[in-house]
Amino acid sequence: MLRDLIDEAWLAGKSASIHVEKNNPARRLYLELGFVVVEDKGVYDLMACAPAAGEVTAR
Repeated sequence: MLRDLIDEAWLAGKSASIHVEKNNPARRLYLELGFVVVEDKGVYDLMACAPAAGEVTAR
Protein backbone atom coordinates (compact mmCIF):
# COMPACT_ATOMS: atom_id res chain seq x y z
CA MET A 1 0.00 0.00 0.00
CA LEU A 2 2.80 2.44 0.87
CA ARG A 3 4.66 1.59 -2.35
CA ASP A 4 1.47 2.38 -4.31
CA LEU A 5 1.20 5.76 -2.57
CA ILE A 6 4.83 6.57 -3.41
CA ASP A 7 4.28 5.55 -7.04
CA GLU A 8 1.17 7.71 -7.26
CA ALA A 9 3.06 10.72 -5.88
CA TRP A 10 5.92 10.17 -8.32
CA LEU A 11 3.55 9.90 -11.28
CA ALA A 12 2.14 13.27 -10.22
CA GLY A 13 5.68 14.69 -10.15
CA LYS A 14 5.77 14.92 -6.36
CA SER A 15 7.74 13.38 -3.55
CA ALA A 16 6.32 11.49 -0.58
CA SER A 17 7.26 12.54 2.96
CA ILE A 18 6.64 11.43 6.52
CA HIS A 19 7.57 12.51 10.05
CA VAL A 20 9.06 9.59 11.98
CA GLU A 21 10.21 9.28 15.57
CA LYS A 22 13.93 8.57 15.66
CA ASN A 23 13.44 5.32 17.62
CA ASN A 24 10.52 4.02 15.52
CA PRO A 25 11.27 0.48 14.21
CA ALA A 26 9.36 1.33 11.00
CA ARG A 27 12.28 3.60 9.97
CA ARG A 28 13.95 0.53 8.47
CA LEU A 29 10.98 -0.01 6.14
CA TYR A 30 11.02 3.64 5.08
CA LEU A 31 14.76 3.46 4.34
CA GLU A 32 14.23 0.30 2.28
CA LEU A 33 11.53 2.12 0.30
CA GLY A 34 13.99 4.91 -0.55
CA PHE A 35 13.16 7.52 2.07
CA VAL A 36 16.01 9.68 3.35
CA VAL A 37 16.16 12.11 6.28
CA VAL A 38 15.77 15.64 4.94
CA GLU A 39 15.35 17.50 8.24
CA ASP A 40 16.03 16.81 11.91
CA LYS A 41 12.99 17.93 13.91
CA GLY A 42 14.29 16.96 17.36
CA VAL A 43 12.35 13.86 18.46
CA TYR A 44 11.20 13.38 14.86
CA ASP A 45 12.92 13.29 11.49
CA LEU A 46 11.29 14.48 8.30
CA MET A 47 11.92 11.77 5.71
CA ALA A 48 11.19 12.09 2.00
CA CYS A 49 11.26 9.83 -1.03
CA ALA A 50 11.58 11.55 -4.40
CA PRO A 51 11.95 10.09 -7.90
CA ALA A 52 15.35 10.24 -9.55
CA ALA A 53 15.78 13.08 -12.01
CA GLY A 54 13.99 12.20 -15.23
CA GLU A 55 12.10 9.23 -13.76
CA VAL A 56 8.52 9.35 -15.00
CA THR A 57 7.21 5.81 -14.59
CA ALA A 58 6.18 3.91 -11.49
CA ARG A 59 8.52 1.27 -10.16
